[in-house]
Amino acid sequence: MTPLSLLLAGAAAMASGTSGDEPQSGDPVPANAAHALAPSGPDPVYPAEFYKPFQPQTALDMLERTPGFLLTEGSSVRGFGGAAGNVLIDGQRPTVKGGGITEVLRRIGASRVERVVLLRGSDAAEAQGQTLVANLILRADAGGSGNASLALAHTADGHVSPDARISYARRVAGWQTNVELSAQTVRYPTHAVYLERDAAAALTRTRRERISANAPQYGLALSTSGALGGGTLTVNLRLGKDSYASHTGYDIFDGAEDAVPDSVRTIAYRESSRSGELGADWTRHLGNDWSTKLVALGTLERYVTADDLVEPGYRGVSSQREKPVELVGRLTLTREGDHAFRPEFGAEAAYNRLTSRLDYAQDSGAGLVPIALSNADTRVSEQRAEAFANLTVRLARRVSLEAGMAAEFSKITVSGEAASAQSLSYLKPSAALVWSPSAETQLRLAMRRTVDQLDFSDFAASVNQTDGRPLGGNSRLRPARVTRALARLDHRWGKGGALALEGWHQWHTGLLGYVLLPSGEEALGTIGNARQWGVTAQGTLPLEAVLRGARLTVDAALRRSRMRDPVTGEDRRMDDVLPRSITAELRHDLPALRSSWGVTYTAAEYADVFYTAERLRWRDGQSWGGYVETTALPGFKTTLAVSALGGQDFYRMRRFYSPSRAGTPTGSEERRRRQGASVTLTLARAL
Repeated sequence: MTPLSLLLAGAAAMASGTSGDEPQSGDPVPANAAHALAPSGPDPVYPAEFYKPFQPQTALDMLERTPGFLLTEGSSVRGFGGAAGNVLIDGQRPTVKGGGITEVLRRIGASRVERVVLLRGSDAAEAQGQTLVANLILRADAGGSGNASLALAHTADGHVSPDARISYARRVAGWQTNVELSAQTVRYPTHAVYLERDAAAALTRTRRERISANAPQYGLALSTSGALGGGTLTVNLRLGKDSYASHTGYDIFDGAEDAVPDSVRTIAYRESSRSGELGADWTRHLGNDWSTKLVALGTLERYVTADDLVEPGYRGVSSQREKPVELVGRLTLTREGDHAFRPEFGAEAAYNRLTSRLDYAQDSGAGLVPIALSNADTRVSEQRAEAFANLTVRLARRVSLEAGMAAEFSKITVSGEAASAQSLSYLKPSAALVWSPSAETQLRLAMRRTVDQLDFSDFAASVNQTDGRPLGGNSRLRPARVTRALARLDHRWGKGGALALEGWHQWHTGLLGYVLLPSGEEALGTIGNARQWGVTAQGTLPLEAVLRGARLTVDAALRRSRMRDPVTGEDRRMDDVLPRSITAELRHDLPALRSSWGVTYTAAEYADVFYTAERLRWRDGQSWGGYVETTALPGFKTTLAVSALGGQDFYRMRRFYSPSRAGTPTGSEERRRRQGASVTLTLARAL
């Protein structure tokens, strides 16, 4: 063992009260499996018995309790492969997007999972760019199984909102099939106070806000997998219907708040969406550890939003309809197994399209008058092709090298008021050097270039009536490019101890921010280059020496950023980059009582957004939570959880300037909003 490993292992042993000795990946699981030590090696293995004290019902529950692992749905970069999440199932990536991994994991009962393998090195061709990947190995002999849950959430407004889910999996005619039905309603009761001040900081107006909102959501998810054409075919289907409705009322006072408001304002807002996603992948082994995989994915969505603002002497009405479509095809050829050279070759083609229409009108006493915004009626489409090659080379017994190159070519076409077409091409290299000085410790040095995914909604006009902010659409948007370099240390020990430290620095080219169009409207556009750097830490610390059965989990990050502001010419932060984020959980398992309890904490967070004539700073206050869960009720797992214990504060400050942020301050708007606690009772049962 190296000096570094000895140092880390010594600290771990002091914290956990264990020796640090543990079985390796192939060792048998001890008889007292509920307290078994998780095997460790280049790829740490956590058998199903490791999770028993956590009383998991689904594979999602198990991953949420895997030491040092943080579930990632995927990043907002271009390409189905580059945006992969960090979960594999039997070595294969689920063919889903947009939150689908969580749904897939929720449909897999905990009884079907044999073990969880964490891929720390170069064994994750299906999830390129991820530094830590969880591979769920399912039991081959698992019979039919399912889960059902009902959650009742009591919010601060006194209402109770239900969340019901049921899923079942079994083999049907030789095909492993599972299905999930879900229905829930989420409520968002909030209260806020707005303080408006002039350039001399004198209070000119006070607004007291009351919001009542609810969001019913319905979903159907289905997947099936079986042998076909000498390989294995997996099909995933997701259907969703979501809606959101809110009513916001304002009492408006001239100057300070008084007994009787001087005016009132109401905003009625509604949105609805329907979505469908069909994904399929076919994998076939070709011999000599070579395999090929064909992926096809199609997504179709429809969004409709409408709001109506009314106050004495004024009315503003807007309605927007958006229809995004995405089609992706991907072919890969990969060599797996224990080989000194393991290449991967592939190609990907994609088609994206968005049609958007915005109707916006104002009434100042003479009737509704349409207001024209740039690209209010827009159709955006993109054709994209990418070829890539990756190679993993074992340089020595404990050292490996990963290298890759992708070439992307695309054409973006905008039709409508500001028709345009642009052709783009990018090279996306990557490289990583992985050193495992011991079975417990691994060091990774890596660099990777990615291209951010464009949000086609930014090509179209939009309106935020609450803030009085119309935005034009920009038909000449180009994606930002990001080059990221990192050094990551991953160490594991004892009864589920884990620590991952990562230092990183990334360079942004062609960063997007807010600019003025030639028409004088504000819109998203390219504002220049930027740098961002920071340190992240994820850790799971067993507290056996202090409290038997307890552990502390922490996820923390410190970030800094810098760019030259195109409006003021001065250095500033990047938009919406949090300087600090911390979440923590203390959990105590009581096996004798078949129960557990825990406390959660989220530190306060803040960031800035820079518009052309406004600087907005938001701050979300710290939040505490807690839970108690038990299986003492036969056949059920019962959980009582409290979120935002004692309430949570949300603060926002808008500072205005004329004619731009380089000009003279003209006033400010301060908002203080508070959200009350929510209490949720959940009953879950394995079927």
